[in-house]
Amino acid sequence: MKSLKWYTIAACIWIFIFPITGITGWAFMVSGPLVIVASIVKFVFQLFSIDLYWLTKPSLGLGVLPDLIISLIVGLLLTIIGIGLWRITKRLYQWLVLRKPENC
Repeated sequence: MKSLKWYTIAACIWIFIFPITGITGWAFMVSGPLVIVASIVKFVFQLFSIDLYWLTKPSLGLGVLPDLIISLIVGLLLTIIGIGLWRITKRLYQWLVLRKPENC
């Protein structure tokens, strides 16, 4: 009965939780640094008055420096959330391995 409980919990974690935390974690860890790099490039282009409309178009219309600050904060938050989600994924996997019926 103990192993049936473990297999049910493990199946639910593998089906529902691992895809969400793993994929979202990696996506945030990749997109966070991309946002940071893109915001710096956009700031430099606007600073030197290089007009690439698809890149220098004001996103919030607040100005050059506030856009940079907001983008850097969002990029940093995405990276931190991604790292956190990936740690949750790894801890859940380690917990499942430790709770495996053969290990008890």
